Amino acid sequence: MVINKRIKRVLLENKAQYIGSIILIILSSFIFNYTSQFGMNFERLANEFQEGYVQEDASFTTSKEIENLQELESAANAMIEEGLTLDYTLSEGKTLRIFSQNNRVNLPAILDGKELSGSGDILISPVFADTHNYKIGDELNILDKTFTIVGFAALPNYIYPLQSEEMMMPLPGFGIAVISKEDFAALNQGSSFYAVKFNESVQNSRVQSFEFRELLNSRNIDILKWTDIEDNKRVNIVDAQVQIQKLVSKAIPTGILLLAIILISNVIGRMIHRESTIIGALYALGYRRKEIYRHYLRFPLLIAIIGGIIGTILGIFPVRPLLSFFTTAFIMPMTGIEFSLISMTISLLLPILFLGCGCYFVIRKELKHSPVELMRGKKEKNKVNFLERGLKLEKFRFATRFKIREQLRSLSRLAFLLFGVSVATMLLLWGFVLKSGFDDMLSGGSVYNFEYEYKFDKPQHEPLPAGAEPFQALLFLPEPDAKNDFYVTGILPDSELVTLVDESSTRLSTNQVIVTKPMARLLNANEGDTVDIVRKTDSRVFSIKIDKIADTYEGKFVFMPLADFNQKFEIPEGSYVGAFSNVLLDIPENQSYSVVSLEEKKAAVEEAIGPTKSMISVMAAIAFIIGMIVIYLVTSMIVEENKGTISLMKVFGYRKKEINSLILNSSTIVVVIGYIIGIPLTFKGIGVLVQSLENSVGMTLPPLKINPSYLLIGFIVVMLTYELSKLLCRKKVNAVSMSEALKAGME
Repeated sequence: MVINKRIKRVLLENKAQYIGSIILIILSSFIFNYTSQFGMNFERLANEFQEGYVQEDASFTTSKEIENLQELESAANAMIEEGLTLDYTLSEGKTLRIFSQNNRVNLPAILDGKELSGSGDILISPVFADTHNYKIGDELNILDKTFTIVGFAALPNYIYPLQSEEMMMPLPGFGIAVISKEDFAALNQGSSFYAVKFNESVQNSRVQSFEFRELLNSRNIDILKWTDIEDNKRVNIVDAQVQIQKLVSKAIPTGILLLAIILISNVIGRMIHRESTIIGALYALGYRRKEIYRHYLRFPLLIAIIGGIIGTILGIFPVRPLLSFFTTAFIMPMTGIEFSLISMTISLLLPILFLGCGCYFVIRKELKHSPVELMRGKKEKNKVNFLERGLKLEKFRFATRFKIREQLRSLSRLAFLLFGVSVATMLLLWGFVLKSGFDDMLSGGSVYNFEYEYKFDKPQHEPLPAGAEPFQALLFLPEPDAKNDFYVTGILPDSELVTLVDESSTRLSTNQVIVTKPMARLLNANEGDTVDIVRKTDSRVFSIKIDKIADTYEGKFVFMPLADFNQKFEIPEGSYVGAFSNVLLDIPENQSYSVVSLEEKKAAVEEAIGPTKSMISVMAAIAFIIGMIVIYLVTSMIVEENKGTISLMKVFGYRKKEINSLILNSSTIVVVIGYIIGIPLTFKGIGVLVQSLENSVGMTLPPLKINPSYLLIGFIVVMLTYELSKLLCRKKVNAVSMSEALKAGME
């Protein structure tokens, strides 16, 4: 059609509006494509690793060695392999958890170098090597025996290398190592455990685990510790990461795409308003309604196609570096990248579909009038809407009335500004909320007042030195088929190293049963209630009465006096499996144990803050771009719609400063409201992710909050964006001549 030749001219005349729209589409397609491609590849790599290297379904330790494993395997329809492990401190701040090489379950994946081939060979995790500058060929001295690093490896049951399952983040000084079974036996230290891989069955792994534990109990094999792979945070946090990526790949692009739809719909609607007489003339000249529809639909479709193609292409490039980063945080082989054509097609088609449909209804609404009505010009555009009618503006002074009316005259433009500022606020505050959480973890008070936490592989009875306290711990479930487990911990009745307080900050006596707040929520219990809990190792049910609820969110724990713990759960009197201590314990060399210091835990949190800071910067940049586009375009629309008013003001003698204040400052209150709306929306969005973590990993986080200083920083960033947008639009206001009023009068 001949009229389509004007598309290029119209786009060039309104560059800011259309370029802003294209940038929003690019951002939406970019984020959708790269998060989708990354999530798909990350999930694929994890599945390939878990299946290709025979990840266990469960692991357990027993009070005595199991004889005749082959017979037990046949009875359980499973593969069972005994492994050996030892925690060895190379030097202060450097601890290796050494495993014997398995041949059937939990096979090591070689990431670099070669496999174990002879005595004295050792494989270590690449993160530990990188942190402490170890290279292939370097030597390690372990218990007076020299080992040579022949390669870097990953284990499918230690994808996220947590030293303890109660931790949230890996320690920088903790690593995994693998040596041959012969070399391990020569060390004459360590403890044994068993890894189980169930053969394929119609039953799920939890049912098989339950039946297997029953089988062990029937053979008088006492289980000291049992961990299903679904409860293993070293593995299931991978599933949580996949779920988070799926949420992000849907939520953020959808929000930005909605912004683009509102913006383009506003632009197209205003264009048709201005060109109503031209459209009526086109009808009179013989153009059909379908041809007019197709002409105006070319604008949003062209923007969607350009933005979608650019955003989809750009979304491919970050996938590889992001996967490389995540396969170091989550240690697994990087076997390659597969790009999904389906995700790329969706990334291209979504903007076209959403923008096309959204703008079609706007065009349909504007073009429903007859050619005669269009040629005369529509009068309803000046109708006062219900909001303006409902407000009693007469009591305000002229400047205030003018600014309020300017915002209320276009509800679609108002919605675009509010929604845009809210989205920008959410992106900006997202990282700040996480940063606040890390700050609280580093500086806030803790339940624990000790420096070292020791865990022994076998129950102990020897008295501990001054400055150390024994503890017991067993895993329980709230009900037999529950997914999330928790610890019941026995501590001294007059413990000085564990501090529990109530909501009034009054210290609680540890000579009673105390639960943490997340634990009370999990059990749905209050103070004084008696609840049933299920011991995970043998599914026995025990009843406990909750005396107090501690005002802490540091994990899901039940604390009770150590003597009561041993008596209730039928454990030998005076025994313990761990110790809290402010001094280093003198433990015999042949004793197998692990130790973690609170300083190492803090170091892990500080190391995790690094990527968070980078994320804050990226989110802030995206928020700034979106805020600039939204506020600048809305301000530009206000200037365009008020050219006649601005011209009259100049004729009446208003100064530039007064005109700029009336026109450009009219959006200030809307920007502030948009920022305020964005704050609860931020907490709501992060709450969804936290709930996902709790459901998939069992990780409980304290109530979300943000440091007021971060709220202030966010507000300053948004207002600076607003001021910069006003500065850019000031030239447009100054460029309006007094003759515009005369032109409007002649029309």
